[in-house]
Amino acid sequence: MKGQTKQERKQSLHEPKLKKRQKTGGSGFLAPLPLSNALVKFFGTGENALSRGAVVKRMWDYIKQNDLQDPSNKRRILCDDKLKELFDVDSFNGFSVSKLLAAHFIKT
Repeated sequence: MKGQTKQERKQSLHEPKLKKRQKTGGSGFLAPLPLSNALVKFFGTGENALSRGAVVKRMWDYIKQNDLQDPSNKRRILCDDKLKELFDVDSFNGFSVSKLLAAHFIKT
């Protein structure tokens, strides 16, 4: 803005702004990825590929349906037998769900 005349500033205000690029849904968190056999068995739906977001959402749904959050610290997840078999841990921090699930996405 410094060094511009009043007329130049007015012109720059009326110039059309560049439009942001539209995001496409084919990468990262939205792309369907092949799942490990253990994860397919855990969900029991027979779906062999899901997006990371869908898997994390289903995992949280499972955790809440089975009341696996520690009552004194809701960030802590207490594993039942199915989760212990899947993740091989007794408990974990809720923020590490994505990290634990990463091992169950098959890299192509």
